[in-house]
Amino acid sequence: MNTNFNKLVDVIFAMKNDSTRIGISTVDGAYILTSEDRVSWKMTQPILKGESVNFMASSPAGRLFASTLSDGMFLSDDGKNWKRSSRGLTVNKVWSVEQDAHDEETVYAGTQYGHMFRSHNSGNSWEEVTGLYEAPHRNEWGIDWGFGTTGLTVHTIKSDPNRKRRLYLIAAGNGAYRSDDSGNTWESLRKGIVESCPVSFKDEGSGKDKKTAADLRKEHLQSVHVCAHKLALSPSKKDVVYQQNHCGVYSTKNAGDKWDDISPTNETRHGFGITVTRGSNDTIFTIPAYQTGCNMKHNSCIQGQLSVMRSKDEGNTWEQLTSGLPNNVHNCVLRDSVTSDDLKNPGVYFGTTTGEVYASTNDGNTWTAIAKNLGRIQGVSYLRN
Repeated sequence: MNTNFNKLVDVIFAMKNDSTRIGISTVDGAYILTSEDRVSWKMTQPILKGESVNFMASSPAGRLFASTLSDGMFLSDDGKNWKRSSRGLTVNKVWSVEQDAHDEETVYAGTQYGHMFRSHNSGNSWEEVTGLYEAPHRNEWGIDWGFGTTGLTVHTIKSDPNRKRRLYLIAAGNGAYRSDDSGNTWESLRKGIVESCPVSFKDEGSGKDKKTAADLRKEHLQSVHVCAHKLALSPSKKDVVYQQNHCGVYSTKNAGDKWDDISPTNETRHGFGITVTRGSNDTIFTIPAYQTGCNMKHNSCIQGQLSVMRSKDEGNTWEQLTSGLPNNVHNCVLRDSVTSDDLKNPGVYFGTTTGEVYASTNDGNTWTAIAKNLGRIQGVSYLRN
């Protein structure tokens, strides 16, 4: 092990209670960015080099979790020594990891093939959450979109800090779900999304084989556009949740019972990641998947000017932010690669598939690159101290 690297990690974790830590997950290992002022940043050498790390999370006790798409789950109590901890995980391709908001020993993991696992001992061992097998529309969980997409996976799990035992989940291609009993039973949260997705069709066929535009639209939405990409819980308002969907951006004020379309323009509706910062009103940040030269021509890419969409009034109005961002990119920002911290003046962070990490500490008015040349970034996470 590199001695200088050991010293750097020791310094970082000795002062972790006074610093901001951002986990960067890449296709070839992970990094931890640390700053005391969110202006100057220190970065570790690669962690778990050779592993395809999708996401990192932290527990109140300081344990770090790294979900990988290659070898399951890894744990660390000091940031430099990591151990594989996949006992009970029957799937090695782990997309998501979520610390329970009410019990520091409980952790959740979402995997490929639509499975969810739970640990009651901070990730040392796992058991499957079998209640998910009875979730509504489970028989439809067979979509695999092939190369470049997630296929069938539980890629998002959120523990509600305002309600004990409440969980939200996304099953790729099948939308968002909610459980109010720690995953024993689940409810599908689709109302308001399928009805408002802006997809147009014309009648096809004739006679008994005729399919109306409405029929075709419904089939299309149920097979593809039900796909939710990411959820963000309001940091200050109970039961308020935001969703970046294949169709656009949505919000709910009743824990997902019904969603309202709050999307920006049609050109900027589609994206992957979403984060929300605290204020008198929630401030929402999304990054459109189709931008400038790639607009609707390719499968989700940004070509030319990189921009961020911001709403400071919970989706009523939107602004496009570009200050400090490059105008000559060809990349994408993936679903787990947008996050924010919980400091008084919240910082917002995102990573790109070409290996850059950008940060803003002034509500997105200006952006700064805090890391470059890291390879394909799959996740950016705020590691709470």
